[in-house]
Amino acid sequence: MIIKIEKLLDTDFDELRKVSQEIWYAHYSHIISIEQIEYMLDKMYGKGVIEKEIYQLGIFYDQVVKDNRMVGYLSYGAEIKDHINCLKLHKCYLSPLLHGFGYGQMMLSHVCQKAKEMNLPKIILNVNKRNEKAIKAYTRFGFRIIESKVIDFGGGFVMDDYIMSYEL
Repeated sequence: MIIKIEKLLDTDFDELRKVSQEIWYAHYSHIISIEQIEYMLDKMYGKGVIEKEIYQLGIFYDQVVKDNRMVGYLSYGAEIKDHINCLKLHKCYLSPLLHGFGYGQMMLSHVCQKAKEMNLPKIILNVNKRNEKAIKAYTRFGFRIIESKVIDFGGGFVMDDYIMSYEL
């Protein structure tokens, strides 16, 4: 069955939270601690967080659907980086069972189209330095590492990330 990428609806928020947990525990448990996963899930997907991002901060969410089931999601919004208007890719997640079939590349192409529609010449994202699979996928698409950053996430946790960039 074909994968579709469509706007996340208000009625999909609970499903997004469920899918995010499935993906994060499956993918990140060998990269960061379970305690950090739980903390980050609460801070990034807790009740009211997604709603605030969409309705107050202007962040867009799209869902990835296969066989009428959400299997991934994207979130993105306009941001200024080094005095340049960019599209910031906040979240790009796909069920690990679907990795390796070109769906991630399709998701990135979707984000490129959104950046073009918004007249934004560059896409930026953060990726955990130990997330080798994602770094390879982003690099294969054409992203390049432009910065290394350790960001305090609160609760005694940090995000040890690369900042990657893609020029449209």
